Amino acid sequence: MDRSSLEELLTPINSASDPTSYSVRVAVLLDGERPEASDWHVAEWRTVDGVHHAALLVGPGGAVELGPGAYRVWAEITAPPEKPVVASPRFSID
Repeated sequence: MDRSSLEELLTPINSASDPTSYSVRVAVLLDGERPEASDWHVAEWRTVDGVHHAALLVGPGGAVELGPGAYRVWAEITAPPEKPVVASPRFSID
């Protein structure tokens, strides 16, 4: 992804059941960092080819503006009594 691009960042979520009735938040951080309370952003659900994704608009004017580097997305799903947090594979911003 180019740093000047404004687009939806989709993070696939593997789940045994449809998670879209639960709230989801996303943090996008440099690889090696863990999310703090202020890093979380409310995300939306998207389903692409039957796979559920947490979606967040990133780039200039989006929820998060990213500079060059290696990043990881963290997704937090509130599914009482559980609240799983999953990390994506690394991706790069040019």
